[in-house]
Amino acid sequence: MNARIARIQTKLAALPVSEKAVLGPRLTEARLSVFEDSHGVRLPVEFRQFLTRIGHGGYGPTYGLLPMEQWVSRQTGMGRPAEPFPVIPDRDIPQGPADQGEFAGSFPGTIAVVYRGCSDFTLLVVTGPGRGRLVEVNGEGFFAPRFHTDSDFLSWYERWLDFVLTGHRDLTRFADQMSGNETQLVATLLDDELPTRRQAAACTFITHPDPSTDLPGALLQAFSTETHPAVREAILRALAAQGEHGRDLLATALTDSVPGIRFLAVILMTTRAPEGRRLPAQRREVLSRHLANETDDSVRDSIERALDLT
Repeated sequence: MNARIARIQTKLAALPVSEKAVLGPRLTEARLSVFEDSHGVRLPVEFRQFLTRIGHGGYGPTYGLLPMEQWVSRQTGMGRPAEPFPVIPDRDIPQGPADQGEFAGSFPGTIAVVYRGCSDFTLLVVTGPGRGRLVEVNGEGFFAPRFHTDSDFLSWYERWLDFVLTGHRDLTRFADQMSGNETQLVATLLDDELPTRRQAAACTFITHPDPSTDLPGALLQAFSTETHPAVREAILRALAAQGEHGRDLLATALTDSVPGIRFLAVILMTTRAPEGRRLPAQRREVLSRHLANETDDSVRDSIERALDLT
């Protein structure tokens, strides 16, 4: 634990001044005990270590870490931290909106650590099977709760610092990504048994800095063996993020068994230019050939719209 705290402190000190990386003062054990006693919970040890040895509130993802006064609020649905949060982490990739009756505006067993805007929050599970993990929720049930891959609060916060320091191209996808260098992420994408982790690895490549020239080929290999449609979708987005060569490889997905994946591939094969979206000649030829064999109306429509581009 001491080594992890020291690493985080070193990385905080290494941030550029432009980050305005200011944390509030550390909390005392006595003050934390008052909070715990009043809510009938014991905070995860990694979170306690952060609060007592690094800081409280301030610099962090999106709008920053929330102060203690905002951890629990019936207005945001985090009002019963002693009752278990029922969702089991990593069981499968959540699809579609949450069950309105179960999750809309009600997230027992959690405290809010980040407000992400509108009705989106990052919560820390303090009671239940996901204790210690971070989870993304929407207060109106627009999407089902989804867990971050990080094992605990310190890992989550250190990953945020790593993403900033290494220059990820976009930090808005942080909640759906994971830690690791290119070699580690490719290994996760190819070999990990959990689709949630494979999806996170693919999403990380959408913004990962300095990808190697071998990465598009590795992503294509992963796509060819991936069984979960949501992971295949993430791989397609990662391929498109690798530039024109990566977009050329998207043609492989036109034979996918899932129409939604073929539809996404067509959309991603177009390229954004200052004058609008365009379709390069090579991909135009590929889509023209495929149109004759496409059986899904929505995919056919997307191809026809793409072919209308200059």
